[in-house]
Amino acid sequence: MLKGFVPGGTILVRQPGGVGPDGVAMRILGLPMLAEGDRVLLFLDPENGQYRPVEFALGLFFEVRVGDRVLLAREPSLHGEVLEPDDPVAGERARSRQPRDADRFRRWIADRVAGVERPADYFEAGWPDGPWGVAEPFRVTRSPGTCFHEGLPLRWREFDRGQSVGVTVQAGGQPGVPGGGLSQVRAGIRAWNDVRGSRLNLVLDGTSNREFPVNEVDGVNSIFYEDPFDEIEGSYRRGEGGTLAINVALFYCDASVTPHPIPGNDTVEALGLLEANITTQDGYEDWVSANRDPRKAHEEIMAHELGHLIGISHPCGDRSSGPCDSVTGEAIMRATAHGDGRGAALNSDDRAAARHLYPDPADEPEPDPDPDPDPDPNPDPFPYPPTGAGYANCRPETVPLTFDGGYEVGMCYETPAGDTAEAKSGIWASSESGLLWFFSRGNAEVLIKVLDGCALNGHYWVFVAPVTDVAFNLYVRNAEGRTWPHYNRQGETAGARNDTFAFRCN
Repeated sequence: MLKGFVPGGTILVRQPGGVGPDGVAMRILGLPMLAEGDRVLLFLDPENGQYRPVEFALGLFFEVRVGDRVLLAREPSLHGEVLEPDDPVAGERARSRQPRDADRFRRWIADRVAGVERPADYFEAGWPDGPWGVAEPFRVTRSPGTCFHEGLPLRWREFDRGQSVGVTVQAGGQPGVPGGGLSQVRAGIRAWNDVRGSRLNLVLDGTSNREFPVNEVDGVNSIFYEDPFDEIEGSYRRGEGGTLAINVALFYCDASVTPHPIPGNDTVEALGLLEANITTQDGYEDWVSANRDPRKAHEEIMAHELGHLIGISHPCGDRSSGPCDSVTGEAIMRATAHGDGRGAALNSDDRAAARHLYPDPADEPEPDPDPDPDPDPNPDPFPYPPTGAGYANCRPETVPLTFDGGYEVGMCYETPAGDTAEAKSGIWASSESGLLWFFSRGNAEVLIKVLDGCALNGHYWVFVAPVTDVAFNLYVRNAEGRTWPHYNRQGETAGARNDTFAFRCN
């Protein structure tokens, strides 16, 4: 510690995460963890009789032996912030990333505690890098050692069923990004969905003013800005490094969970994700607004965090992954931001990770189908809805609306009394849009539109405008069985939603 003493010789240092009594595990992607045998110098913040390192990685200095000398080195991912050429103290910032001589650094700290100020003479330049670890072609997020099934990849099973996974974004937007950053989230979603040979189908579930919890399951994958719940200790300070954003993954990992094989990659077993939430750090505004192109800088960070959301880890650039090479160093998922205006540009390493977790059998050659196959008499049911409080406990079994291109709409609802039923059509409909009702044909509850935007952006567009506070589950399904969902909780006035990237055109 910077000052004081340790009563009894032992203190408890915690990093966020672990397994709760309900068997749900929480893991923050990219968070440096301490292992048995590590020797570290820690800068700690007290918290309820315990301690945690200052701002995740900023307060960690790992002891490294080089010959007969001992150095203290920061987590490597902190070395990667792009230095602006017009920064008047760029040289000092670069020097602060160098390792420190352990003895001289400890003496300097002791002098500062005693009130003696002297130059920082503890930096060491020109020391050798690594090796930190064994290089891998890509890396996926795995269950930690505290889980009953240790070391298994984490992934979404919804994609295996042809379903989508949605994210809801904080309505206020990201300060420092012109327009608030929603377009950049869309660009990140589009980049991952466009990986050929994968089943990925992320969707934007719109925006909300609700305060969704980041570190517990509530049925909503959310993106929040400027760390509103103070999940990241401290603040990001431009030029000093630190954490720009985090992704919190939530999943079951106790003995009751049975691992599943990855379809199309059956030799690999995995655990299913329940939820994932993203937040930028408070102070992120300073970093993104100082960038030459704030929109592209934010787009890169959103694409990176969405990569964590689907289960991809850092291929290089932090202590657990090792140094970057010519391929992994260009990945959107490397541990440090490029900040060079590339935006949501994935490289071959990123795409290989997506295809490993979500291989698409449709990308493989198949035998020619019958020229006129009979329609499926028992089409696949619509997906199961979220299980959080207030959601409708029902799944549509009928298709009241069908639009051009084979797009089908299914919708069910649950009343405050707990009765469930299907939405009905018959008020008005065309080849692209229609109205649905619940209780009375004269009382329309929702307008739905599915428009062909293939000539404009290569996608079909979906627009939904509900006028109800009843809990419902609505799905639009294309001819291939992929779904686009929209949900509402009981007692909440449903919001309108539009998605101009809902379905890719063939």
